[in-house]
Amino acid sequence: MIGFWERNVPVFDIPVRSRALYVLTGLFLLAFGLVTYRELAGLGPVSGMNDAYAWGIWKTFNVMTLTGLGSGGFAVGIAAYLFGRKRLHAVMRTALLTSFLAYISGMTLLGVDVGRPWNMYLVLMPWRWNYHSPLLEVAVCMPLYAMFPLFLENIPPVLEWVHEFRPNFRPLVEKATAVMSKFYPLVVGLAYLLPAMHQSSLGALMLLAGDRVHPLWQTPFLPLLYVWAAAFMGFSCVAGTLLFCAIMWKRPMDLDILQELSRITCYVIVAWLVFRFSDLLVNGKIPLAFQFNQFAVLFWIEMVILVVAAVTLFDSAKLKNARMMFHAHLITAIGGMMYRFDPTTLAFKPKSGAFYFPTAMEILVALGFVSFAVAVFIVAAKKLAIIPAPISYWHDYEREVLANAPEPQLSTSGQALAAAQD
Repeated sequence: MIGFWERNVPVFDIPVRSRALYVLTGLFLLAFGLVTYRELAGLGPVSGMNDAYAWGIWKTFNVMTLTGLGSGGFAVGIAAYLFGRKRLHAVMRTALLTSFLAYISGMTLLGVDVGRPWNMYLVLMPWRWNYHSPLLEVAVCMPLYAMFPLFLENIPPVLEWVHEFRPNFRPLVEKATAVMSKFYPLVVGLAYLLPAMHQSSLGALMLLAGDRVHPLWQTPFLPLLYVWAAAFMGFSCVAGTLLFCAIMWKRPMDLDILQELSRITCYVIVAWLVFRFSDLLVNGKIPLAFQFNQFAVLFWIEMVILVVAAVTLFDSAKLKNARMMFHAHLITAIGGMMYRFDPTTLAFKPKSGAFYFPTAMEILVALGFVSFAVAVFIVAAKKLAIIPAPISYWHDYEREVLANAPEPQLSTSGQALAAAQD
């Protein structure tokens, strides 16, 4: 279905409970049980980490990689607010919710991965900080970004739901809205500053690894490249999520907005590829890409995937082909995830003979918290106004509420619609 997105509407015509939701919840509960065991037994019996590989996939995948995918709020917000892409405001709620869930799941596993989690309270004591560590910036900026800008920017859909269906709390909602509006400029400013800081710090961490990271990935521009990659990964996550929801729940697609998202993603990827190749060329590292080893293979897999993604994004935007767009954004996400994951694990060699492979428990915990994020998104999209839709869908939603609620309490627009129907 093709339409024009004019506002956000809950996916009200599909039951919240489904087989997929039960499977996702089951995976999360299993992961939660394994995390409990990890806290009691320690890291040794649970993970494949060792003295050489002190970072497992809970950091390299759930934090390094998935927070890149969760940068949609940062990337789309910059395009919408700073560069005047006004049509992208329609997808901001989807971008903000995916970002919030990615960061919450990543930060939770960051706490699970810490060897002595009971000492995490020290991050609240500035006089105990190591001011020379990029990891400090990550430890401070990530929670601050998730629990202040992202959390507050995800409050409006909840307040709308309370305003519509819990009329006794409407005065409280109005007061909360008035307070939030005063601080909103500060929230927006921090929403740009904090992710740029900690995403660049993730690159700085790998920069400090020196020659332990293969030269094809090691560069003084790693902080910039990490932020840059987070931008196109964030766009691909938001666009891919919207397309997937439209396909699975049979929601209308606004091909004009999807076309704009695809074009921006394409341009960001192309600029990133040109910059990365130029950096390798200037520093004389291009011959390393033609050696017969696994690092050259990984490098070309990344590059080919992202080149294919850029070409497919351009063609799909030109043709306004939703199926091609979905495939293109999926390929983009895979290429970006590989770039963020490779220098932390596959192209990382702390010393000769060092080896790390995640245990089954590590993999199940990592997937379980991803399942948690997906499950929460599904429930939120069906109960709150997250997914963009034509205005006709909002009217259908109002009629559904008026027909089924014993004492419906809708907003002024809903009451006006009911009066017009009478």
